[in-house]
Amino acid sequence: MNFWQDRALTGTGCVFYGLAFLFALIPLLRRKEYPHLLFLALLIGGFVFQSFGLYVRGLEVHAIPLTNTFEVFQVLAWASVALNFILRQMFQLRLLNFFSSAFGFGLSFVSLAVASWDDEGPPLEITGSPWVGFHAVLAIFSYGVFAVLALTSLMYLLQDRALARKQTGGWFSMLPAIRQLEVINAKLISLGVSLLTIAVAIGFLNWAQAPGAVGFVKLTIAMGVWLAYLITMLQRQRKKLVARHFARMCLALFIVALISLWPLTHRTAALPIAHGVDYLDDAHH
Repeated sequence: MNFWQDRALTGTGCVFYGLAFLFALIPLLRRKEYPHLLFLALLIGGFVFQSFGLYVRGLEVHAIPLTNTFEVFQVLAWASVALNFILRQMFQLRLLNFFSSAFGFGLSFVSLAVASWDDEGPPLEITGSPWVGFHAVLAIFSYGVFAVLALTSLMYLLQDRALARKQTGGWFSMLPAIRQLEVINAKLISLGVSLLTIAVAIGFLNWAQAPGAVGFVKLTIAMGVWLAYLITMLQRQRKKLVARHFARMCLALFIVALISLWPLTHRTAALPIAHGVDYLDDAHH
């Protein structure tokens, strides 16, 4: 097998993510500092290999690599790690890198382990409307934001529990302050909902032009995820869903959203050529 094949590259990235997670986990369990430079080198290495893997896959499919469940999970892992690098510097969240390495490894490993997710259906060639690709990119990045929101919500719950039990030593001392996490979570859900709202609006316009390209079940799931996050954000703004209840809701919502990706990306039979689109797949609209 040629090393530069996309699965080999993304698999190498997965190994680097896993090593980064283990190198940080073992010292943290012993309530010690982990080697930050080595950890960061491994995390960046995983990100670089995964980036090249997705780049090679994009060249192969002649499109954004979002054409099956494997690619969607890989891009979601990549987007969440990329957002982690940005937010880590913006908000100085010391343990966000650690949680992101675990998430990146878990998502990459599962997508590589389930061979059926990387099916070889007909490629999606979009020659008439660039909005379809823009819709897909916005949607996956909104899920990336929600992934980071789930991680910061988990950090909030851990810090809240530590304070309730008066556990302030060890790796609990590296968790951000409760107030800081509340502010970050509020900003993240606003950003995620904004991106997903634009993506849903574009998707709805695409559906209006070609209703048969989108199955009713998939349309219902997509709208349900968007509506659930929108209601959660509004409840947070009205102070009706705050603190640990908001964090738990964000964590639960992302688990549901993650599970919903499988039916949303499940490939169906190709439809006839229409309106400049050679292959229509309801997972991509």
